[in-house]
Amino acid sequence: MADKSVFEEFVGKEVKAPYRDGTQFRIARGKLDSIVNGFIKIKGKLGTIIINEKNIEKMSLLK
Repeated sequence: MADKSVFEEFVGKEVKAPYRDGTQFRIARGKLDSIVNGFIKIKGKLGTIIINEKNIEKMSLLK
């Protein structure tokens, strides 16, 4: 396992994470499944996405 992530407190919870995809901003919504070596895995209604932690602007809990 790598160093601790700033998003570790959100593991197992429903989150909303705006991130940069090239020049575009997108929003990932779903359950934060895991964090491995700087990559965050979010499982949502449309499928699973793996995002580099450096591309995430901020993260918040979904209500």
